[in-house]
Formats: sequence, structure tokens, C-alpha cells
Amino acid sequence: MAVTDPTRIEPDGRDVVLVRWPAEDDRLDELRTRAVPRLVLVASHADPFSPVDDLEDWVRLPTAEADVRARVRTLRRRAADASERIPELADDRLLRYGCWWAALAPAEARLAEPLVARFGAVVSRSDLARAGWPEGLPSRNSLDVQLGRLRRRLEGSGLAIRTVRSRGCVLAAS
Repeated sequence: MAVTDPTRIEPDGRDVVLVRWPAEDDRLDELRTRAVPRLVLVASHADPFSPVDDLEDWVRLPTAEADVRARVRTLRRRAADASERIPELADDRLLRYGCWWAALAPAEARLAEPLVARFGAVVSRSDLARAGWPEGLPSRNSLDVQLGRLRRRLEGSGLAIRTVRSRGCVLAAS
């Protein structure tokens, strides 16, 4: 049986979201931001699709239902593997995540400490500023500059620092 309508697909669980592309492009962006595992159902007329991370896979419609189920199982396994990994910040300013690691500058390590300690949860900007500069923030945009440097340092790690508007930042699997 070929699958042509995603509303008729019933995967074995609700932990992988099925998204029509390009029709639901905005929804796809929102799911990526929240790091929700997703299977992108690409319309037959659409341009080629490129997944952005390990929590995303795709299949062109129409396709066999068995193919969709197999991709959902793979995404579930990837999501479970990613959720078992927790970043670690060692005393020597070494940030580890799975087999990836990076040596951090002192200011980066001070900012990373509360983010790692509260992995997956929002850390307020004021908590980050106090952690980075216990004696007080040297200038108004110092926090943004250091967060930008830390974000660049995390490239290729599988981690990302996301800004949560009006609340702070969160360190999460990308």
C-alpha cells in the first residue's frame, strides 16, 4: 500500500511528528527549534529536501507504509540515543558531549557551567551574567558577545544554545 496522505499514517507512537513539506514549513521550523523528532513527508512535486540534524528524516510521497514505519523507528532510536547523552563540564574547562569535546576559555566555562547544570532548562540572563562575571558585568553587551563565542565553540557538537525570548537561554541537543 502506498502512502499519499499523511493523515492516514499511524506510526507506533506519538513521539515522532509527521510534517508535510513544503506545506507545513513554518511548523517544521518550530519543531526544529524544540528539537522534536520529525519525519518530513515531501510532496512529489517539491524540490529535494535536506535534513538539518539527526532528529529529522524524510520520505517522498507517495511511499510504502512500511518505509514510513521504518523511518519512524530509526528516528525514535536516534532520539533515545540523544536524550541519554548529557554534557559534562570538567574542572579543567573541558566540555564533553558524547565523543565530542572542546576546551573552553575561562569566561566561556563560567557561562557554560549553569547551562550544563540545567541542561534542557531555561537559565535566565541574570543568572548567566552572575555566573560569567561574579564581580559585575563589565559592559552592557558582554554577555551577548560571550554567548556568541560559546555558540561558535559548540558547532559540530550536537549541542546548541537557544535564546528563549524574555526568559533567557537553554542548552539543548541540536
